[in-house]
Amino acid sequence: MIGRAFLLTSSVTCILLAQQSPPATDSDAKTSGPKSPEWSALSVEDKLRYDGRHLFDVENFIFAGIGASFDQLRDRPSEWGQGWGAFGERYASHIGQYLIQRSIMFPVQAIDHEDTRYFRSKRTSFQGRVGDAFLHTIWRHSDNGGMMPAYSEFLGDYGAAAVSRLWWPQRFHNGTSIFVAGSDTMLVDAGINVLHEFAPDIKRWLHLGH
Repeated sequence: MIGRAFLLTSSVTCILLAQQSPPATDSDAKTSGPKSPEWSALSVEDKLRYDGRHLFDVENFIFAGIGASFDQLRDRPSEWGQGWGAFGERYASHIGQYLIQRSIMFPVQAIDHEDTRYFRSKRTSFQGRVGDAFLHTIWRHSDNGGMMPAYSEFLGDYGAAAVSRLWWPQRFHNGTSIFVAGSDTMLVDAGINVLHEFAPDIKRWLHLGH
């Protein structure tokens, strides 16, 4: 719980720093997203293709493995025991929760006109970019280029948490466990956004090209 509280506090701090950090100048800003001349809204079919293309991104399975590893270290749930078989069960649980999350998120995005893409921050400071990446988890672009709450994130994360607790032991069938699991997923998604924000820079520093 201490680690989760620290992560939540860090998220709020990053968001506040992002709001205080000045945006990049036009010459420094990346020409992508709704403010760029190349931007165009996605149709429902485009969103389906985009989500399908990113459904099996490697980082999703890596984060599932990390989550399963933490559950294994904490022996959570203890009813599943230890060993490779138990780890496989925990890993499958995380993958199942992820797939349910995505199956909820897509129809919500299509109905409420959320833009499914991640647009890198136009800010120049490190804290501003991290803050924008965290903020994007709960505040997204809409199809018309504006901003809106990320309803699909909330419904997908907590909806998948509720469904996934059904295959966990009976003592996890309660609101507290659902809230904790959904919040953990939201923090993981925020971490993935940070990865997307800085991945091009890391590739450039490592001379890996585009």
